[in-house]
Amino acid sequence: MQTEKRFWNRNLAIILVFSALGSLSSVSVGYFGRLLSTLTIFSFVVPQLLSGLHVFWLILIALIVPTRGSATLTGALKGLIEASLFSHIGIFSFAVSLMQGAVVDIVFAIPKTKRRYTAYVAGGLSSASNFIFVQFFFLPTQPTPLYASAYLAALLSGVIFGGYLATRILKVMPANFKTLTTN
Repeated sequence: MQTEKRFWNRNLAIILVFSALGSLSSVSVGYFGRLLSTLTIFSFVVPQLLSGLHVFWLILIALIVPTRGSATLTGALKGLIEASLFSHIGIFSFAVSLMQGAVVDIVFAIPKTKRRYTAYVAGGLSSASNFIFVQFFFLPTQPTPLYASAYLAALLSGVIFGGYLATRILKVMPANFKTLTTN
């Protein structure tokens, strides 16, 4: 019983730290994406190239903390912190981050083992889910090819920045950190 409690407290501490780091980076990435959208013709496609950076932390937590629901919890905490840090989408950042975390957990729940390809798929789909929310609440109606290009940009960004980068970072993390949650 004592070991389980220590295990949970350790995982919770890791989730809290990564949620805070993720929210700080997401606020910066969001405003940078908004700046990019004012400088280009495709005002909602180009910021989606950065959307994988929002889900990076969620993928990393799903790989580090073996508990189901860890990415959803991280997403919820990340969204609450983002909203309090005056995110570019305000209180909606909570719903977006929660949805992204839930998508990551769903994708990681499907296969029997956590493999890097699972992280790639989770990153891509989670990042694309970000654009679903943005499209529904913030964008005027656009031609379908523009929406398709924005979804493709978000998907590729999620695969590269969310999945690939998280798996590479996990490889260079100190061995004692990776085993922190398995002891």
